[in-house]
Amino acid sequence: MRQLLFVLGELFTLIRALSCPEGNDPNTHDHCIHMETTPMTWSNAEAFCQARGGHLTSVHNQYDNNAVRALGDSSSCMYFWTGGSCNGGKCTWTDESPFDFNSWDKGQPDSNACISAYSGTGEWHTIDCNTEECFVCETPQAMTDCADWYKAGYQDSGTYRILLNDVSYNVYCEMSNGGGWTVFQSRVDGNESFWNRNWEDYKNGFNTDHMDSNSNFWLGLEVLHQLSMKDPDVTLRIEMKGDRTPGSSTPNEYWYIEYTKFQIGSESTNYLLSNLYLDWKNIKGNASTGWYDFSYSVGAQFSTVDRINDPQPNCVTKYRLGGWWLRNCALSSLNGDYEITDPNNGYGMFWIVNGLDDIIHPRESVMMLRPTPK
Repeated sequence: MRQLLFVLGELFTLIRALSCPEGNDPNTHDHCIHMETTPMTWSNAEAFCQARGGHLTSVHNQYDNNAVRALGDSSSCMYFWTGGSCNGGKCTWTDESPFDFNSWDKGQPDSNACISAYSGTGEWHTIDCNTEECFVCETPQAMTDCADWYKAGYQDSGTYRILLNDVSYNVYCEMSNGGGWTVFQSRVDGNESFWNRNWEDYKNGFNTDHMDSNSNFWLGLEVLHQLSMKDPDVTLRIEMKGDRTPGSSTPNEYWYIEYTKFQIGSESTNYLLSNLYLDWKNIKGNASTGWYDFSYSVGAQFSTVDRINDPQPNCVTKYRLGGWWLRNCALSSLNGDYEITDPNNGYGMFWIVNGLDDIIHPRESVMMLRPTPK
């Protein structure tokens, strides 16, 4: 008995350690479960869950059964679909996991096919699959980026948790412009210095405890490396607002650009910008003509004030371009010094929109990435 209590205690500890978004609860097979209160038929409910990267829930032990029952208690749903169905006395789950537990009411299952649960007792019944009921979806808990969250139906921008190589991170997800963007750089004003941060700051990130659309933060090079390498093709999107250059004709302009094949190497390469592609004949955005832009930094290593990998140290120390991919300086530097020391040259935080005569000093910038849609 003592051993059983120990095992149950360990299981409870594990479940509590698993992370699910607000309004969801974990089950014992590394999934998050969520009650949908709009009644649907069983097949339509399963299609709804699949469209969000999951299935109608399966139930494998009493803990799971109590968890789905609790979702019913906290909603207006007394009866709800599970992912179970029966045919000729054989019952299965839509997620193809083993049907190794049941909570049948007396006289169940009957000749109907689809399994509905009663929140009052947690007991199951088979009923007509065309009945419209609430339902419980389960989705994989190990979301690896904001695109996973977006596919699972979470379309509000905000902070989410992801898992990369068994390490969890909080990230800010931008769910507009097609959604699923993981933001790794955000600058909204000059209150936070970026250019003179050290290597460890850029490796691990800074201000990540306060990430939103109105804050200054850097997610971290190590996370960026993993996010850019885990998929065959990754899109980088850069957005900029306003031009602080004195006398600018575009002080309130908005610019953006999207690149594909974005890849950042590991720390052993000094987080080399190893790949980036811009189709000059089909540029997506208005921030570049494809001649003078971020593409210049392909093949450049990352440099900080305490770890200069640029053959020209002045690019960091004098021109204040620290915290960027530098090779004999750069044709952009969105982490550069916010203060404008020379508006006619590429010093500090700057971007070249269309040739060397069109240098801007953005008021705000955002850099984000997601797997390139197939």
